[in-house]
Amino acid sequence: MNLQAQIELITNPQDFMRFCNAVLQAEYGMDFLPIDDDRPDRGNDGYLKSEKRIFAAHCFKRIQNQRLDNEISSKMMGDLKKATKLKSEGDWDIAHWTFLSNYPIPEHIASLVLRAGRDAGIEVSWRGPEYFADRLQKFRSVREQFPNLIAHDVLAQLDEITKLLESLSCPPEVIKIDWVPRNSNEQQMLISQSLPAWEYLLFAGVLLQGKERLEPKWRDFQSGHGRRNGIYLDKSSAATRLQGALGDAIQIAAGIRSIFTPAVQQQAFGPPGVAGDAVTISHFAGRIVSAYEDLLDWASDIRGAVYPEEFQRAAALAALIADQPSRDIRFFIDRVVFEFGKIPAWLAQPNRKRLDINLTLDLSANDAALKAFTKEFTRARKRSWI
Repeated sequence: MNLQAQIELITNPQDFMRFCNAVLQAEYGMDFLPIDDDRPDRGNDGYLKSEKRIFAAHCFKRIQNQRLDNEISSKMMGDLKKATKLKSEGDWDIAHWTFLSNYPIPEHIASLVLRAGRDAGIEVSWRGPEYFADRLQKFRSVREQFPNLIAHDVLAQLDEITKLLESLSCPPEVIKIDWVPRNSNEQQMLISQSLPAWEYLLFAGVLLQGKERLEPKWRDFQSGHGRRNGIYLDKSSAATRLQGALGDAIQIAAGIRSIFTPAVQQQAFGPPGVAGDAVTISHFAGRIVSAYEDLLDWASDIRGAVYPEEFQRAAALAALIADQPSRDIRFFIDRVVFEFGKIPAWLAQPNRKRLDINLTLDLSANDAALKAFTKEFTRARKRSWI
């Protein structure tokens, strides 16, 4: 039985979803955002950021046959409708929708779904068993996760043959990392190669990887979610806790400003003509990421406590104080990655002009959020006679 036929025989939806995630993560890396399939996902089984592409995955719980056309049509149209709703509500920026399945899509259903996608302003596509069989052969990391789909003894022999052939050929050319590193391996290669401007690429890389790592917390913050922390407050303790909330946020902001001194930056990047220090640069960027995470954790901690009814709205408004400074840090990271990423191409120019990059991190407060919180907090205290 060939590999494609084995994939078509998958009848466990959880196993197929895990297989889809493994393939997409191997192909796209951190650009792909997997969605927890054990919770309601509103038709979103994964999202590819660079392409604004949402995925919907499906396999039947029984072996497929031609009598399942109505069910295929119902599933595809239902998931596309969910994606259209997500787009209209603005929760996800969706330009493309891709249906993942371990069975082929009949032509009459394909034309129906394509027409529905055009009406919704979404480009529709699908990937079936042929696609997954090809990617399973391509990515070893995926093959190792699903040994039941391919014979490991054959792969081991092929790997040995490949290693032998590689040993007889010329050594591979060392890849020069002249871009913002996207993972720890690229980061270590960048440091070891010490190419021109490596310090700035390392700084941008640590920021980028930190921001990517915290995307789940950012999405929780945007949705208003706060992890329960087991704190139950009476009226007096609720007033005390919320009264100190603004001071906590200011303290976090003050901590990040303290690292943007000329002395600290010179210690990290080095004076003109002197190489920087990789450990200090990583620490410098890590402090910025930590401040961003502190803001998100601070908002989650406020939302995670249980308040008396009189203070619930004030608590919700207090958490929103973290919104603007968090967006400021995210914007700063994106700018650093974009601007510093241009440096290698600029250095490669024979008659290059002066490259001016002036990036500052200014954390600002949302006056409307502060005013709303203060007003509601004052009302809550008066209602509670505190």
